[in-house]
Amino acid sequence: MSTNMKFIQTARVGIVVLAVFAANMLCGCGGTVDGSVQVTGQIEGVTVTAGSKIGGRVKEVLVKEGDAVKVGDVLIKLDDAETQAAMAAATAQLAALDAQLTKVETGATAEQLQQAEAAAKAAEEQYTLAKKGARVEEVRAVKAALDAAAAQLEQAKIDFARAEKLLKEGAATQRQYDQARTLLDTAEAQHRAAKEKYGIATSGLRNEEVEAAKAVYDRAAAALAEIRRGAREEDRAAARAARDAAAADLERAKVALDEMTIISPINGVVESLDIHPGDLIKPGAVVRLVDPEDLELVVYVSAVMLGKIQLGQKLTLTSDAHGPETFQGEIIHIAAQGEYTPRNLQTQEERVQQVFGVKLKLNSHGGKLRAGMTVTAQLPKAGPAAQ
Repeated sequence: MSTNMKFIQTARVGIVVLAVFAANMLCGCGGTVDGSVQVTGQIEGVTVTAGSKIGGRVKEVLVKEGDAVKVGDVLIKLDDAETQAAMAAATAQLAALDAQLTKVETGATAEQLQQAEAAAKAAEEQYTLAKKGARVEEVRAVKAALDAAAAQLEQAKIDFARAEKLLKEGAATQRQYDQARTLLDTAEAQHRAAKEKYGIATSGLRNEEVEAAKAVYDRAAAALAEIRRGAREEDRAAARAARDAAAADLERAKVALDEMTIISPINGVVESLDIHPGDLIKPGAVVRLVDPEDLELVVYVSAVMLGKIQLGQKLTLTSDAHGPETFQGEIIHIAAQGEYTPRNLQTQEERVQQVFGVKLKLNSHGGKLRAGMTVTAQLPKAGPAAQ
């Protein structure tokens, strides 16, 4: 073997040895007297951010960095004048469309049906008289009907005036007032019809007037038929769709109003907050919280240690700050891929360099452990995989 080849081989072996040493140092791995392995890592706090999905102008800041908060505590209030107005408009729109849907689904009231029937009957009689003309006895009958309608109208006016007065004094209900109003409208319609029939009976009509009377009758009959039939299914479906759209608009307005108040999603401590009243904030996170009881520790172990650990396994931890006192941590994640290694591992020496991240979950153990502290995890000694 040439001198150059010997030199290259020696250098390659040296590089592998240095790489293995570096990997062990990077793991924080160290052996103990009983053959177990110790790995060192730094505790990290799990942070949670809170903010608004729509942003706005800051109205009030109720906490500061370092404050302890509970779930649901109000952290920041944004100016909600605009969203309150949108909420009121959406509420009013929903109420209007709800009433419209009820009207469409319920149909006409008894009073409305009665009024439509009276109008259709009067129009029919008027058209009949227009076609046939009137005899003497018919003229007398029409005159008697006109006098009766006039008397009925006069009585309806008196009853309505009394109902209106009683309503103002609080002695009558709105329904009683509405009924009196409907009776007055009906009496007026009947009186007009009787008056027109009397005029027709005494003077006769031209052909165009007869046609006009027929058109009036046709319209009144169609209106009565529509009231009796009620709204069509497509009309009801359209009213329901409009009402549902208004309900969705109201729900969006409620969500937007809720976003004007930023609350804490966890029990924890305010870690970062840098806004003040009057600031304009964009949609997104504006405050960072940390739960002192929700801690994590990431350590790195070599590939040979993977057979000795598993998810859910409890490991013993020690801290420089508390001497020999031990704590517990639970493995919640083992990396699927190694780190700090060549892309292709061809030899056993190269595989020794591979390390895997292992994440443990732990709590503060009464405030003794905190984020930023360095702790050491005790891994099982060589032997079968942990159960």
